[in-house]
Amino acid sequence: MLDAFDALVRSVGPWGAVLLGVAALLEYVVPPFPGDSVTLLGGAYVARGDHPLVLVLASLLAFSVVGMAAAWRLGLALRHRLDPAAHGPLGFGLTHERLRRGLEVMRTRGDWVLVLNRFMPSFRALVFVAAGASGVPLARVLVLGSTSALAWNVLLLAVGYHLGANAEALEAWLARYRTGAVLVSGAALVAFLAWRWWRRRAHVKS
Repeated sequence: MLDAFDALVRSVGPWGAVLLGVAALLEYVVPPFPGDSVTLLGGAYVARGDHPLVLVLASLLAFSVVGMAAAWRLGLALRHRLDPAAHGPLGFGLTHERLRRGLEVMRTRGDWVLVLNRFMPSFRALVFVAAGASGVPLARVLVLGSTSALAWNVLLLAVGYHLGANAEALEAWLARYRTGAVLVSGAALVAFLAWRWWRRRAHVKS
């Protein structure tokens, strides 16, 4: 996949940076799209001198903001359709159950979730939809989300720059990161649930 995208970007010359940005946008509105893999390639382009770092980073961030706004708007539209007793799919890969869980997290720890969303590959697709459905103001969503996107894009571009144009090495690094991130997120969730259970038990005893 990366080889094909690489060939496409190189074939359009200066417009390649725009394609990188479009890929970043699609990850917010089409969750299965491998936007992180494409961003890693952006670092390889900088290393090869195909595109300047400032242009690549600006394109990724600008299109990411558009993707965040689109996902937030979808959540705002779904807000009026969400039936507390309903189950099953809502469309765009979402279900009532996942959206309700996202709303609960957004209500209790919304700012932290928005700041860390780019570092949570298992949950980021739901974050901005949940923010819209929770009524979080768009300006706040974009400021916090952009902070996260900027940090994440800098990290991926640095890794891509270091690894160069080796597509297999890029994919291998990203696979290791995703596995580690899922394990850390899972451990954090278990710790949080255990803490809540302990708090409830202590409250009952008192």
